[in-house]
Amino acid sequence: MKIISIKSFILSISLLLLTSCGQSNTIIDYPSTEHQKLNENKKLWEKSNIQDYSFVVARSCFCLQEENKLITVSDGTVSEAKYIPSNTVLDISTEQKRIVDYFDMIQDALDKNAYKVTITYDKTYGFPSDIAIDYDEQIADEEIYYTLTHFQKGNGSTICTQEYKPVCAKVNVSCFTIPCETIEETFSNTCHLNANPNATYLRDGEC
Repeated sequence: MKIISIKSFILSISLLLLTSCGQSNTIIDYPSTEHQKLNENKKLWEKSNIQDYSFVVARSCFCLQEENKLITVSDGTVSEAKYIPSNTVLDISTEQKRIVDYFDMIQDALDKNAYKVTITYDKTYGFPSDIAIDYDEQIADEEIYYTLTHFQKGNGSTICTQEYKPVCAKVNVSCFTIPCETIEETFSNTCHLNANPNATYLRDGEC
């Protein structure tokens, strides 16, 4: 009986060790590669210490589509938001995201182990320029996409340079009948385009 007890004890220890080894192989690698990319680019953005800026955000999903938004941030707070090209002013007391809020959105998706998170970061300032999040593989039509473009430092009072890097834009023409026609116009650079509230970016280069 004593021999059997010793054998049982040894078998129990062996099973415990095997179980422990098996568990060690399932440890999740944290932070993940995407977490590391997020942290690196967030530090790059914070290092730039840009408190006054503007950008255009386009949102797409399986939902009612809306116009792009032009967001202006002053001293780290949203100071103006409007739809473009209609120039419909939005209530800034409601949630209008700053760039830091998009970092938080990505962090939340990664922490919740979303099925797929695909991010492209701006090489100069680190902010996310393209965001694609799919939270659940089993749920259809719940993916969300954001594209951040026309980033510009300053609060709108920045004087544009005379650099010639042409962009083509669609410009709304004032009219007395509906619908109003639009024309294509070449701007010398993106700064001059952004300064025109009636202009919507179409493509790089002359029209």
